[in-house]
Amino acid sequence: MEPRDLNRMFDALAPTPEQEQAGLDRLLRTERKVRPMKKLKKLTVIGIAAALMVISCAAAVVTGLDQRLIDYFGGGKQVEELLLPGAMSVDITAEDNGATLHATQVLRDRYSIAVLADFTVPEGTVLDVERFAGFSLDDEGILFLNSDGVPVNDNIADSYVFTCGWRLLEDGKPEDNHLSMLFYLTIPEGLRENLDVTALRVSTMNMAFINNGKVEWPYTGNWPMVVPLPQSYQGYTQQFDQRVGELDGSAIRLKEVYLSPITLKVTLEREEEIHASLSPEEREQQWTRWAFALREEQSDGVSRAVLTTRDGCEIPLEFRDGSADGVNTNQYNYVLRLTQATDVEELQGGILTLRVGGGSVDIPLDNLVPAE
Repeated sequence: MEPRDLNRMFDALAPTPEQEQAGLDRLLRTERKVRPMKKLKKLTVIGIAAALMVISCAAAVVTGLDQRLIDYFGGGKQVEELLLPGAMSVDITAEDNGATLHATQVLRDRYSIAVLADFTVPEGTVLDVERFAGFSLDDEGILFLNSDGVPVNDNIADSYVFTCGWRLLEDGKPEDNHLSMLFYLTIPEGLRENLDVTALRVSTMNMAFINNGKVEWPYTGNWPMVVPLPQSYQGYTQQFDQRVGELDGSAIRLKEVYLSPITLKVTLEREEEIHASLSPEEREQQWTRWAFALREEQSDGVSRAVLTTRDGCEIPLEFRDGSADGVNTNQYNYVLRLTQATDVEELQGGILTLRVGGGSVDIPLDNLVPAE
């Protein structure tokens, strides 16, 4: 099965009864899978290039993080110090239908991008945060742009997919005309260092609310933004070739760990392929177990990945996304978020515990080196 077939399969998976409400809530906010556009109109590219020229003057090295970003990544003065190397201040505004979307800060590492923004509608309109479900994207979806404003999505990976969505942030005013938001993007195959990626285009459209289980569109419009990306950030890797478990008769080996203050990426590899001789139903079941090998299962609540500092402190993790490798389809990349931003120096000498297929293996993190 090709990676793109696998992604199509997951798009079609029906949620369990326990996941039904959570799945509905994530429909537009946090779990949208996006694939690259193969073509882009010439006029659009020209417009993007012009926008890049404008925003280059509006971007600056950040001297202090917004408190909302600090709180989202765990809070505390150390969090600000950890995130500053990968942060940038921006001043980008999109207006339509009387509403304004204003981006002020962007944060990134190799596998994650976060954009802080405020959405404001005319006075007198109340935006009910309890019913907020997210925004839709236009047909071009998410575009990564080089320094000439040309999309480079297809140069990242053959099976390139990612998860993105807007998350509400607490601002102390739940019933006014303003929303504090964070656009969070996860790229399981990562943005390589040698790839010219200087900006991210996000076209936010049509706010959605959930009302009695149904999607409503209380505010329509199109608020496109071209957001410059920080070109420096922290990240460390450690290479492995260690057996960590067994899944459906195949030994599973750990190949790589990537760590930044906010992201853990784990690459696992099957020794045996999922056989084509299996029935379609059996293949689909095995692919599902493989893709969710490091996701906490609701049935037992057991964490499949546990990260511990060298001083014995466990760092809470949130599973974000996963994707089959575009070159070696026996490998799978799993991305998790550190909900408490942590200095990688504290993780040097720590332990990563992986529980794959019922087993449990402690992996010493004793040779983390700066990512190239």
